[in-house]
Amino acid sequence: MTRLLITRGLPASGKTTFARTLQPHVVRVNRDDLRRMLHGRRLYTDRAEAEVSLAQRAAVDALLGRGVSVIVDDTNLRDDAVRRWAATAARHGAGFEVHDFTDVPLEECIRRDAGRDEDDRVGADGIRRMHALYLAGPADGPGV
Repeated sequence: MTRLLITRGLPASGKTTFARTLQPHVVRVNRDDLRRMLHGRRLYTDRAEAEVSLAQRAAVDALLGRGVSVIVDDTNLRDDAVRRWAATAARHGAGFEVHDFTDVPLEECIRRDAGRDEDDRVGADGIRRMHALYLAGPADGPGV
Protein backbone atom coordinates (compact mmCIF):
# COMPACT_ATOMS: atom_id res chain seq x y z
CA MET A 1 0.00 0.00 0.00
CA THR A 2 1.19 3.50 -0.81
CA ARG A 3 1.91 5.56 2.29
CA LEU A 4 2.42 9.20 3.17
CA LEU A 5 4.62 9.55 6.21
CA ILE A 6 5.40 12.81 7.94
CA THR A 7 7.72 13.71 10.76
CA ARG A 8 6.89 16.12 13.53
CA GLY A 9 9.45 17.77 15.77
CA LEU A 10 11.83 20.61 16.43
CA PRO A 11 14.79 21.27 14.16
CA ALA A 12 17.65 18.84 14.90
CA SER A 13 15.36 16.34 16.63
CA GLY A 14 16.32 13.52 14.23
CA LYS A 15 13.56 13.80 11.62
CA THR A 16 15.78 13.81 8.55
CA THR A 17 18.15 11.19 9.96
CA PHE A 18 15.13 8.92 10.41
CA ALA A 19 13.72 9.74 6.95
CA ARG A 20 17.00 8.89 5.26
CA THR A 21 16.91 5.39 6.77
CA LEU A 22 13.73 4.76 4.75
CA GLN A 23 15.31 5.67 1.42
CA PRO A 24 15.26 4.34 -1.29
CA HIS A 25 12.00 2.55 -0.43
CA VAL A 26 10.27 5.83 0.37
CA VAL A 27 10.87 9.10 -1.49
CA ARG A 28 11.88 12.03 0.71
CA VAL A 29 10.38 15.48 0.02
CA ASN A 30 11.86 18.14 2.32
CA ARG A 31 11.23 21.90 2.47
CA ASP A 32 14.86 22.81 3.24
CA ASP A 33 16.03 20.84 0.20
CA LEU A 34 13.39 22.53 -1.95
CA ARG A 35 14.44 25.97 -0.68
CA ARG A 36 18.00 25.29 -1.81
CA MET A 37 16.88 23.79 -5.10
CA LEU A 38 14.50 26.64 -5.96
CA HIS A 39 16.41 29.60 -4.54
CA GLY A 40 20.01 28.45 -4.11
CA ARG A 41 19.80 28.88 -0.34
CA ARG A 42 17.37 28.74 2.56
CA LEU A 43 15.29 31.81 1.74
CA TYR A 44 12.30 32.58 3.98
CA THR A 45 10.43 35.40 2.24
CA ASP A 46 6.66 35.05 1.88
CA ARG A 47 7.01 34.60 -1.87
CA ALA A 48 9.78 32.01 -1.55
CA GLU A 49 7.83 30.05 1.07
CA ALA A 50 4.73 30.05 -1.16
CA GLU A 51 6.83 28.67 -4.03
CA VAL A 52 8.33 25.99 -1.77
CA SER A 53 4.85 25.00 -0.60
CA LEU A 54 3.59 24.80 -4.18
CA ALA A 55 6.55 22.65 -5.28
CA GLN A 56 6.28 20.38 -2.26
CA ARG A 57 2.55 19.78 -2.66
CA ALA A 58 2.95 19.17 -6.39
CA ALA A 59 5.76 16.67 -5.82
CA VAL A 60 3.90 14.78 -3.10
CA ASP A 61 0.66 14.71 -5.12
CA ALA A 62 2.46 13.50 -8.26
CA LEU A 63 4.34 10.76 -6.40
CA LEU A 64 1.34 9.49 -4.44
CA GLY A 65 -0.68 9.59 -7.67
CA ARG A 66 1.84 7.15 -9.16
CA GLY A 67 1.69 4.85 -6.15
CA VAL A 68 5.03 5.97 -4.71
CA SER A 69 5.32 6.21 -0.93
CA VAL A 70 6.61 9.55 0.38
CA ILE A 71 8.03 10.93 3.62
CA VAL A 72 7.78 14.65 4.34
CA ASP A 73 10.49 15.22 6.95
CA ASP A 74 9.71 18.76 8.02
CA THR A 75 8.84 20.14 11.47
CA ASN A 76 5.06 19.85 10.83
CA LEU A 77 4.42 21.32 14.29
CA ARG A 78 1.23 23.14 13.33
CA ASP A 79 -1.85 20.97 13.71
CA ASP A 80 -3.21 22.31 10.43
CA ALA A 81 -0.09 21.03 8.62
CA VAL A 82 -0.76 17.53 9.94
CA ARG A 83 -4.42 17.77 8.90
CA ARG A 84 -3.49 18.92 5.38
CA TRP A 85 -1.08 16.02 4.92
CA ALA A 86 -3.68 13.58 6.26
CA ALA A 87 -6.19 14.95 3.75
CA THR A 88 -3.61 14.57 0.95
CA ALA A 89 -3.08 10.93 1.88
CA ALA A 90 -6.83 10.31 1.99
CA ARG A 91 -7.31 11.91 -1.45
CA HIS A 92 -4.84 9.41 -2.88
CA GLY A 93 -6.09 6.42 -0.89
CA ALA A 94 -2.69 6.23 0.82
CA GLY A 95 -1.94 5.20 4.36
CA PHE A 96 -0.92 8.04 6.67
CA GLU A 97 1.67 7.90 9.44
CA VAL A 98 3.04 10.56 11.79
CA HIS A 99 6.49 9.89 13.22
CA ASP A 100 6.71 12.09 16.30
CA PHE A 101 10.02 13.52 17.52
CA THR A 102 8.51 16.08 19.91
CA ASP A 103 9.85 14.12 22.88
CA VAL A 104 13.47 14.99 22.01
CA PRO A 105 14.53 17.51 24.69
CA LEU A 106 14.86 21.15 23.67
CA GLU A 107 18.47 21.39 24.86
CA GLU A 108 19.41 18.27 22.88
CA CYS A 109 18.00 19.83 19.70
CA ILE A 110 19.97 23.01 20.38
CA ARG A 111 23.15 20.98 20.98
CA ARG A 112 22.71 19.02 17.73
CA ASP A 113 21.89 22.16 15.75
CA ALA A 114 25.09 23.83 16.98
CA GLY A 115 27.06 20.95 15.43
CA ARG A 116 25.61 21.49 11.97
CA ASP A 117 27.28 23.37 9.14
CA GLU A 118 26.62 27.10 9.45
CA ASP A 119 24.33 27.15 6.40
CA ASP A 120 22.19 24.40 7.95
CA ARG A 121 21.84 25.84 11.46
CA VAL A 122 18.53 27.15 12.70
CA GLY A 123 20.06 28.66 15.84
CA ALA A 124 19.19 28.32 19.50
CA ASP A 125 16.87 31.34 19.49
CA GLY A 126 14.87 29.99 16.56
CA ILE A 127 14.53 26.55 18.12
CA ARG A 128 13.50 28.06 21.46
CA ARG A 129 10.86 30.20 19.70
CA MET A 130 9.41 27.15 17.93
CA HIS A 131 9.39 25.19 21.19
CA ALA A 132 7.60 28.02 23.03
CA LEU A 133 5.08 28.48 20.23
CA TYR A 134 4.21 24.85 19.52
CA LEU A 135 5.39 22.54 22.28
CA ALA A 136 5.69 24.30 25.64
CA GLY A 137 2.86 23.60 28.04
CA PRO A 138 1.31 26.23 30.32
CA ALA A 139 3.97 25.63 33.00
CA ASP A 140 6.78 25.95 30.43
CA GLY A 141 5.61 28.95 28.44
CA PRO A 142 2.79 30.17 26.22
CA GLY A 143 2.13 26.91 24.33
CA VAL A 144 -0.54 26.65 21.67
